Amino acid sequence: MKKIFFLICSVLFLFVFNSCREDGEWDNNNGGQFGFTIERDEDFIEKAIGEENQLKFNIVPNYDFSTVKTVFKFTTNLNGVLKLNNEVLQPNQEYTFAVENNVFQYTGNISGTHELKISVKNDKGASKEELFSMPYAVSDFTHTFDGGTGPIYQGDETQYLLKIVPGSGQSTTGYQIRFNNYSGQVKLNGVPASLGTWYPLNNIESFTTSLSTNAAGQGKLTYSIKNSTISRDYEIQQNIQARTITIENLSFSPMNISVNTPMAFSGIINKSPSNPNTTIQYRTWISSASNSNLNGIQNTQSAYVNYALGTNGSILLNVNPLAAGNYTYNIQVRDEFGNESAVKTFNISVSPPIYFDDNVSTEGAIKFRVPSPTGSWRVYQQGFKRKFRVLAGGNSTITSITYELNYDITTTSSAMHVTRTYTENISPGTKVFERNHELWETIGDQVAQISGANLNIVNLSMKITATASTGESATVTIVPARENAIN
Repeated sequence: MKKIFFLICSVLFLFVFNSCREDGEWDNNNGGQFGFTIERDEDFIEKAIGEENQLKFNIVPNYDFSTVKTVFKFTTNLNGVLKLNNEVLQPNQEYTFAVENNVFQYTGNISGTHELKISVKNDKGASKEELFSMPYAVSDFTHTFDGGTGPIYQGDETQYLLKIVPGSGQSTTGYQIRFNNYSGQVKLNGVPASLGTWYPLNNIESFTTSLSTNAAGQGKLTYSIKNSTISRDYEIQQNIQARTITIENLSFSPMNISVNTPMAFSGIINKSPSNPNTTIQYRTWISSASNSNLNGIQNTQSAYVNYALGTNGSILLNVNPLAAGNYTYNIQVRDEFGNESAVKTFNISVSPPIYFDDNVSTEGAIKFRVPSPTGSWRVYQQGFKRKFRVLAGGNSTITSITYELNYDITTTSSAMHVTRTYTENISPGTKVFERNHELWETIGDQVAQISGANLNIVNLSMKITATASTGESATVTIVPARENAIN
């Protein structure tokens, strides 16, 4: 029994294997990483012999279509002509798909139901087969059109040349056309037409329909033609390519930016294919800020604003930094059809007009001399030292540095407060000012004569104020050391 079972299994295996080989060299692996599906038209109304059917045939891959070669071939049971991109195709001959979205044109030359079979495979072994059934019969008239074979972009007006040929013995007058549905503008012989309205056709041998739409992707015009005895439906399919808009060579200046120092973004905006409309929209926003202030640099808060491009697509956006901080600033543009560019991102550091460098410690000391008392205490301020670094941001400069020294002198029976102010000499145009414990001598400055016992100097403070050419200032107050306090 085991031998019989093994023999049966072997025969079945050979039968299945040979059947697969006889099916042809095209595998049927549709799933997985390199699988795909077909998006297509399903139902077809009856056409007159010689009229064209348009067949949507979109490949929807699970992978990057451009990286894997995809081919097709076809057969048909009745006499007819199949075209792709206006090229006449031959049955059982292999052709390569150039793009994912396609529209075939099929014209039946005899009456009957034309069975068109299109087989597709890619280089990774995935395959599909689609069957289209299209009825053809003798009619009172036939209708054909030409046009729309080249690339069509958003906003382009594409003209189609239409023709009606009455059947033998049929009338050549009384024909009308009605445009049923289209996402855009329709013209008949150059004149705008309304959907749902019947228009008489005075010259059935040559009339035009012009179509334009802002909607990218696949779309179609559906329309009807009738005479006194029959009405028939038709369609013109289109594959509208999206235009593109890109930001090129965009940069900002100046690089050294401070609060309220105007800055500008300049560059080129490229619209492809080019068109004479220079109107675009732009939006700006801050996605991160070290100070949590998303309005620290002027921006549109992600709302689009109209803008007219300059020569050769130039753009210039002037903004004002409002608060010191580090920002991630974003710019995006879109065209009149709603197509958006990639986001251009900048890291921008905005400094105050004037500020103390946090990388340098701010320190100070005040030196006193207190001789032995002769009836009362005499206190002399001998000088003071200071250490700090001040920077001017943007286009501002440092115009002044002042020091205010404050302290209290006390005894057991008396107290007094002392304030002294000093101003540095600053050279015009100074951007950086630094001191490193240099001594400012004030020898002989008697700050107090006070009676009582147990003299002390307390509550020392040194306030350093730096002022910028913009009028803004930065202040730091420290507790200075006391040198040679009492002797």
